[in-house]
Amino acid sequence: MRPAKSGRPLRGQRARTRAVAACLLFAWSAASQGQVTEPAANPETPPPAPASRVVAPEPPPPEPLYAAPTRADRAGRIHAAVEINGQGPFRFILDTGANRSALSPSVVERLHLPPAEKVFLEVHGVTGSAILPAVHIESLRAGDIVLPPVNLPVLPGDVFGRADGILGISGLQRARISVDFENDRVVIAPSTGRRPSGGYMVVPTRLTRGGLLQARGRVGRTRVTVIIDTGAERTLGNMPLLAELQKRSNRADETATNVIGATTTVTSAGVSLVAPTIMIGEAELTDLPVTFGDLHAFAVWGLTREPALLIGMDLLGLLQEFVIDYRRGELYLKTYRASASHVQHCDVVWCRTRIPEARP
Repeated sequence: MRPAKSGRPLRGQRARTRAVAACLLFAWSAASQGQVTEPAANPETPPPAPASRVVAPEPPPPEPLYAAPTRADRAGRIHAAVEINGQGPFRFILDTGANRSALSPSVVERLHLPPAEKVFLEVHGVTGSAILPAVHIESLRAGDIVLPPVNLPVLPGDVFGRADGILGISGLQRARISVDFENDRVVIAPSTGRRPSGGYMVVPTRLTRGGLLQARGRVGRTRVTVIIDTGAERTLGNMPLLAELQKRSNRADETATNVIGATTTVTSAGVSLVAPTIMIGEAELTDLPVTFGDLHAFAVWGLTREPALLIGMDLLGLLQEFVIDYRRGELYLKTYRASASHVQHCDVVWCRTRIPEARP
C-alpha cells in the first residue's frame, strides 16, 4: 500500500470533508435567506421556466468479440476462439501473414506453461525480427482444427492489445476460414472443397513459403504480387512498386509516415499515397491509401525486386464477409450492398468499402 502524499487526506477523510462542506454550505444558504427580505412578486413577471430534463447518453454498443470491422478511427481485427491444452477459449488474433502462432505472457502465466528448454525461436515482423523464448504446449484447437504438440514463441504483451495470442497459418493449410463482420462470427473448419454461394467475388490464390497466401493482381498498369495479411493494420507496398507508381504520379501527393512492427520497437520510415485502381481476381479496389517502405517483411518473403502489395485490415475490415479456402486456393469477398446502413460514406480518409458492389 502506497503512503498518502503529505497534505492529502485518505479516501475516508476526503469523503467526510465533502460531507461537512456540504452541510456548511447548506446552513450558510439558509441563514442568508432568513436575513434577506424577498421583493414582492410582480404579477406580470412570468414564472421561471422549469429546469430542462437531463437525458443520460445511451451507452455505446458492445465491441465485437471476434470480427471487429474497420472504422474511421481504427483498423479492424479478427479474433479466433482457441483452446490450449483443453483450456479456454482464448481470443487469438488471426494472422494469415504469420506462419507460426504465438502466445502472450499472460496466457503463459495463467496456464503455467513450461518453458521449452534451450529453445529460442526467431520471429519475423513487418519491420524486423527477434529471437524469443518458447513454451511447450500439448495441443491447440482452433475451431474444428486440432494441432499437435508444438513449441510456440512468447511475444511481448503490448503486441496483443486485449488478445491472448496470435494464430498463424501453420496447420491450417487444409482449412477454410469464414469471417462475418456483420454477425461478429469467425468459423475455422476443414475445407469441404466446395465454393460458398451468395454473391462472392472470387480471387485465385496460392500458398507459398510455408502457407503465405498470395494472389496476382495489378495496381494501375503495374503487375504485382499480392499478400493477404489479416494481421496487418494497414495496406503496405514495397519499394519497387513505389518506384513504378512514382513514374506516373505527383510526388506532392505523398505523405511521410512511420511503420512499427510487432516483434521489435524499430520504426521504419515510409510514405503513403492513394494508389490507383487495384485489381485482384474479380475484385476492383479503389481509393485505397497504401504505405510504402523498405520493410523487413518483404525481404523475408523474397519480394524485394518485384512490385508487391500487402493488403491489410484497413481494406479487409470494410467487407461484409470474406472466406479463405486454403484447400481450393481461393479467397472470396462479399461487400455490403449500396443501400445497407453499414456502408461507410466518403470523407477525407474513408469512402464506402473501397470495393464496388459485386456485379450481377
